[in-house]
Amino acid sequence: MVNLEIILALMTIFIGALLGGRLATLLHVPRVTGYLLTGLFLGPSTAHLLHLPVPISTSALKQLQPLTSLALALIMMNVGGQFHLDSLRRWRWRIFALSAAESLLTFTLVATGCALTNQLWLKTTVAPFSTLQTSLLMGLFFGVIAIATAPAATLMVIREYEAEGPTTSTLLSLVGLNNLLSVVAFLCAIHWVFSADEGYLLLLWHLSGPLLVGSGAGLIIAVWSQRLELSSEYKCLVIGALFAITVFSHITVINALLTHLIFGIVLASSSPRWHQIHAAIKQIDYPLYVAFFVIAGASLHLETMFHIGAIGIAYVVLRTVGKWCGSRWGTKLASFGAREQKNLGMTLMAQAGVAIGLAANLAHQWPIGGKMIEAVILGAVVVFELFGPLAVRQGLVASGEVPILSLLRKRAPQGTIEGLHHVVHHFRLSLGIPASYKVKDPGDILVRHIMRQNVETIYNDTGYNDLLRFISHSRYDRFPVIDRNDNFVGIIDYTEIRNLLFEPSLVKLIVASDLLITNPQSLDPNQSLREALETIRRQRHVSYFPVIDPEQPTKLVGIVRQNDLLAAFRSLNSDIS
Repeated sequence: MVNLEIILALMTIFIGALLGGRLATLLHVPRVTGYLLTGLFLGPSTAHLLHLPVPISTSALKQLQPLTSLALALIMMNVGGQFHLDSLRRWRWRIFALSAAESLLTFTLVATGCALTNQLWLKTTVAPFSTLQTSLLMGLFFGVIAIATAPAATLMVIREYEAEGPTTSTLLSLVGLNNLLSVVAFLCAIHWVFSADEGYLLLLWHLSGPLLVGSGAGLIIAVWSQRLELSSEYKCLVIGALFAITVFSHITVINALLTHLIFGIVLASSSPRWHQIHAAIKQIDYPLYVAFFVIAGASLHLETMFHIGAIGIAYVVLRTVGKWCGSRWGTKLASFGAREQKNLGMTLMAQAGVAIGLAANLAHQWPIGGKMIEAVILGAVVVFELFGPLAVRQGLVASGEVPILSLLRKRAPQGTIEGLHHVVHHFRLSLGIPASYKVKDPGDILVRHIMRQNVETIYNDTGYNDLLRFISHSRYDRFPVIDRNDNFVGIIDYTEIRNLLFEPSLVKLIVASDLLITNPQSLDPNQSLREALETIRRQRHVSYFPVIDPEQPTKLVGIVRQNDLLAAFRSLNSDIS
């Protein structure tokens, strides 16, 4: 028998998401915020407050749990895929120092502030603990949960705005590390407070189980994928593996999110076909993510915001300050660039699934005190989920890693009347009745609207071995070179480096300036896209071009890839033939 409640809920979710996402773009906010607000508006919380019918019922939300579990598993796998072993070699100790500094400051501020709020003001006591012990335990668990960052909202904002660059790469690695650290610290705290008498075997399993299961599954899928060729087969393989990991994690009582994260790390690091697998999954994952965020919005408890109280306000404010100041301290300590130091903190504000899961676990282990903490976390999540994506967007835009074209309001490509005209036009063509249609010109879209501003550069005195190390982790085959005064001096092409691999006697003598292509073909930020396309047609072998302002010929203002330019033309329905 057809379950109409689920069918109607799914219809409401996807149509509501379409409208909410379009409204979000009109308001210049991330689509993920639109999806969350759509879910919040259509969910039981708002309906009960306003005494309205419930479009997405509580029972439907429970029955859609497998869908949200799959979406969250895909998100954690993708975050793990960004945080593979190549990334560890690239960052070395720096990313660990950054994560440790940011997490330590966030934990310290939140734990201290929440403990003092209860001890000096609220004076809540949970038996069998004293008021002081209750305050310390509350501070401990609030601090540990505060470390977690929402991977889903962060990943969706990056994807929507096509962000790419050092800040984005650092953010994805940091999200993976922070969630790993938060879950591990939470498991240790739970064991120390509530299960210390049971020995350490259970704790050892909770910590090592995700590592063993995730690593084993990653290696099995990496080997299995070698026997497959079709994109559809990769999709079936990965989705089946994620469900299997989820089931096994619940049976063996280990953290499923942590297991999926490790699965992604191992699969990306061990599979020669990771990029094909990732591309195959990317073809189908967006509707799942959309449903996930609408369901997440519908699951938010709006009424908990009225019960967040003083300790909740302290949690929200101190976590925000901790993430901001901790990232500034950590990036400076680990010698990250100026843009990362200034903007990374904004990108770490979102919080949702991991925090909710930890709070629910705590409520199960500590029914009275845990329920109090869970109520505060649920209220705080409403705040962080609604404003977190905006902060992520702002941080990525300020870092210069979002093309301006991605920020322009994406209007509907056609009005209703024009759309009807085109439907009739296409139907006439299908019937064999000829008609003509003239494509519009892109108009005032310029190179500066699509260029990427935060560019990884090489100093002209960089040694050959350091140059190779940089190149091995780069996504490009051309590399801009600057001097110690940040003046642009030229481009290094990968072919120049490749030729030297067969001359080992020269390696110790070579620095970056010896391999320069001076005065390379560049673009003007105020050129039109059509003029830039003509340049690309004349230089078909060049993958990307530096963007140089003629008024400051020694300053590199950005880069433009061929793919970015062609994608911009396609999105504007321009004639590039």
